[in-house]
Amino acid sequence: AHKTHKLWDNWGDSMNVDLPVVTESFNETHTYVWLPVDDESKNNPWHIWIDVISKFRLIEKRWSTDFTKYCYVLANESKYLEKCIKELFPEVKLLVMSKNDTWQFKHLLVPSASNSKDGVLTPHLAPWLRHFKGRPELKDAKPHRKILVLRPGAKTRRITNSDELLLALKGWETVDLAKMTIREQMKTFAEATHIVSPHGAGLTNLLWCEEGTKVFELTHKAFFGKKVYPVLSKHLGLKHTVVLCDTVPIKGKKPKNKKSKDMVDLKLNVPQLIKLLD
Repeated sequence: AHKTHKLWDNWGDSMNVDLPVVTESFNETHTYVWLPVDDESKNNPWHIWIDVISKFRLIEKRWSTDFTKYCYVLANESKYLEKCIKELFPEVKLLVMSKNDTWQFKHLLVPSASNSKDGVLTPHLAPWLRHFKGRPELKDAKPHRKILVLRPGAKTRRITNSDELLLALKGWETVDLAKMTIREQMKTFAEATHIVSPHGAGLTNLLWCEEGTKVFELTHKAFFGKKVYPVLSKHLGLKHTVVLCDTVPIKGKKPKNKKSKDMVDLKLNVPQLIKLLD
């Protein structure tokens, strides 16, 4: 609690809370829903879909009502969430608190988290999110594509021998998710029979894959225990394989949101991968 908002230092039976001056009050009932996302996660697709958009389901299940009737309140502006809302849920209303503001609500709905320990999600959540695949632009998508996800604009986990890999993957196509709309990403994964991709938030798009799609997640030893996408695949009925790669250290200043162990690019054993694909 102290780390987050510095209002108190420890928990107890009673406490004094030094609230800042209220800058705006909202007195409506059954109108506002709190969707917190921290500054480091605000544009990460995994956190937006699994931690934020997932709460639309909780609103529907708990209140037996249409989630689009509410106004959702964010503590941090999220460009990625705004793209999702604009493309998929244009009727949803968002409010973003300005920094250092204090808002007071007479009645605020606060859905609980659907994601535990950054990767353990409830079994019902992933299939519910995938029902968006039933939207008109996706319902006729038929799996027929083999895709290789490249991360040319990423700061870490780029494939250093991607040219060798591309020569070996005949009949595959490369995609750069950063240059695609949300709908284009959804359609691409919905049409995939095979996916090869470095570990990264772009794999949140596994939500849109058909059951049985083969996924090959490229990672390195320090990240081998990360269960985020294997667990997601388990709930969606995908065939998920984690492929360990050699690492190439990245020199230079470490980005704020990166851990030291993640300051590497990946060098893939291409013949080994080809055997797995066969």
